[in-house]
Amino acid sequence: MGMPPAAERLDLPESARAVLRALVTDGPATRPQLGHTLDLSRPTMSVAIAELAKLDLVTSQGTTKGSTGRSAVIYSVAPAAGHVLGVEVAATRVRVAAHALDGSQLSSREERMSARRRNVTAAATAAAIELVRKVRADVGHRHGPLRDVVIGAPTAPTEHSSDRVDSLRVDGTEQLVSSLPVPAEVPVVVENNVNCAALAEHRLGVARNQRMFAYLQVGVKIGAGIVLDGQLLHGAHGATGEVSRMPFPWGENESPRRAGLEHYLGSEALLERCAAAWPASAGPPPRDAKALFEAAARGDVHARRMVDRHAQDIGRLAVGVLSVLDPGLIVLGGGVGQNQLVLPEVQRVLRSLAWDTEVTVGALGDRATVLGAVHLAISRALNRLA
Repeated sequence: MGMPPAAERLDLPESARAVLRALVTDGPATRPQLGHTLDLSRPTMSVAIAELAKLDLVTSQGTTKGSTGRSAVIYSVAPAAGHVLGVEVAATRVRVAAHALDGSQLSSREERMSARRRNVTAAATAAAIELVRKVRADVGHRHGPLRDVVIGAPTAPTEHSSDRVDSLRVDGTEQLVSSLPVPAEVPVVVENNVNCAALAEHRLGVARNQRMFAYLQVGVKIGAGIVLDGQLLHGAHGATGEVSRMPFPWGENESPRRAGLEHYLGSEALLERCAAAWPASAGPPPRDAKALFEAAARGDVHARRMVDRHAQDIGRLAVGVLSVLDPGLIVLGGGVGQNQLVLPEVQRVLRSLAWDTEVTVGALGDRATVLGAVHLAISRALNRLA
């Protein structure tokens, strides 16, 4: 019968859908294992596997012997079942990754951008287009149809945003979506980059098995991603986690500025404060956040003082998130937030201003966003197939 079209909803029995979902989510398994997990009888399992094999969605990959000595065939998602793309447009890079439906990486390419930017520029769009072409050429026709594309960008998600939050839509995003060299029938959506990173930490990183947690990104920009029961929270207007909109500064003689907190906590403002406070006797101030943290790690007293002060401010932001959501875990990410030097002060501030809550640094580093985009694309493709 052959593989189904990329965006087609298959007419499969519920048992076959359950088997496919289990193989995608949990990996290869034998019929007895699948039957036990899904509470399906042997005849039902046989029909389900036959239906999926007929569509090139599952394949056998050898046998294994159980405790009774009997051999059982191991089934997995077939290479021909298809693949997805995750596209990351970040402040300093563009990255594209192709993964099979079982999550295995097929290809990944990256291009560094010469200047930090807050919009999806023409240069970023051109880089993404070229990287998608190269990655698709790498994958070729050996891994079935392209089934879904998710773009992780510092913007409101396309599927959940509304006219009320148009100010969160980054210029150039729509052109990027329409320009990607993928077949017309393949769905392409944009998801907020921090939400993508949060999803990746839930699927692959330090937040696995967490019912509710908050991913707090601090770097060039700030943002939060909230996962509850395995799902991203988007809110009524797609703006959940836009912590940069918290009123700041806020005092008797001060009026909040739009996105003032993001400006204050962003790495550019951190370096401005560092340059202003850096004593002339200590030589030139660090040129970027990486150099600042490296100096602090070496024991430079001036750098460590700036890092600790910034970590205290990040802790206060974490208290705001904690006070509203009360998550079981806060995961720190982003170019600044994921540095281990930040963690102790954030923990101290949480204990002093709120209550003791587990805080940790993300496990996926700067690949969190693209991996989250990939796994969101897999989930979307699986929802159409199964």
